[in-house]
Amino acid sequence: MVHVVTGDPEAARCPDCRVVSTSVKDHAVTRPRDIRYEDDPILLRWNKTRYRCGNPDCERATFTESIPQVPPRRRTTTRLRTQVGRAVGDAARSVVEVAAGVGVSWPTAHAAFVEHADRVLGTPQPVRVLGIDETRRGKPRWVRDADGRRWVRIGPWDTGFIDLGGDQGLLGQVEGRTSTAVTDWLTAQSEEFRDQISHVVIDPSAAYAAAVTDALLPNAQLVVDHFHLVKLANDMVTAVRRRVTFDAHGRRGRTQDPQWANRRRPLSARERLSDRSFAKMWNALIDHDPGHRLSISP
Repeated sequence: MVHVVTGDPEAARCPDCRVVSTSVKDHAVTRPRDIRYEDDPILLRWNKTRYRCGNPDCERATFTESIPQVPPRRRTTTRLRTQVGRAVGDAARSVVEVAAGVGVSWPTAHAAFVEHADRVLGTPQPVRVLGIDETRRGKPRWVRDADGRRWVRIGPWDTGFIDLGGDQGLLGQVEGRTSTAVTDWLTAQSEEFRDQISHVVIDPSAAYAAAVTDALLPNAQLVVDHFHLVKLANDMVTAVRRRVTFDAHGRRGRTQDPQWANRRRPLSARERLSDRSFAKMWNALIDHDPGHRLSISP
C-alpha cells in the first residue's frame, strides 16, 4: 500500500476559470489502479483535496484536485492505460488477455487501446486500390442517441477500409455496413485522397456498390473480388446438379449416382484437372444429362 498526496501546485487551479484556490472544503481518498512492480500490484491510496473556487464569476463552486497522471474521473493512471494500449496495439494481444493481466475491466482496456490508437495513427495517406469489407463483432447493442432521449440499435457489423495496393493496412473502421457508413467515411477524407483511388474492391454487396459513385470517387472503378464470384458460380452449379438428380430419380443423390460421385469435379477449375479427369467428367455429363442443363449452368 502506497499513500500519496498531491505535490503539484497546479492541481489547486480551478479547471474552468484557471484561478488557483486556497480555500479547502474537505478531503477525499481514491484508489487509482497503477502498473505492477514485477509480479506484485501497486496499491495506491491517493489523499486528494477538494477546494472551493474563489472566483465569484466562476460557475463552478467546488472542484477536486487532479493531475495529468490521473485525469479527472479516471480510476487508472495514465501510465497504466498507456501500457495496456501498447500491449493490445503493438504486441497484438487480445483485449480480454490484457485486461485480465492488469486487473481492469474489458471496457477500460478497450478504451485505453482506442486512446493509444488515436495517438499513434495519423491521417490515412492516399491509396490507389481501396478494399471495403465487413467484420462481425459481438452481438447487437442498444445505446442512447445523441440527445439521450431514445434507444438506438447498433448492429454487430463494422465496415473496414483497407489499403490493398500499399502497406498501410487498415485505414479505418466504422460501425454498420450500409451505404451511409461508407459514404460518411469517404467524405471525411480529403479530396486528394478520393481522387487518387483508381479501384475499389468489394464483395457482392449492393450497399457498398451504391456508395461508390462518380460524384464521390470520380476516378474509381468498382471491382468484385474473385472469391465471391467463384462461390456464386459454384453454388449455381450445385443447385442445378441437385435439381437434375431429383428430376431423374425423384430423390436426392446417392453414392451410386454419377452426379453424386462426380460432384466435386464441376466445381474445380479447368487448370486443376488433368486431361483424363476432365474427359471423365465431361463424358459423364453428356451421358447422364441429355438436356445439358448442368454443362451450361455456369
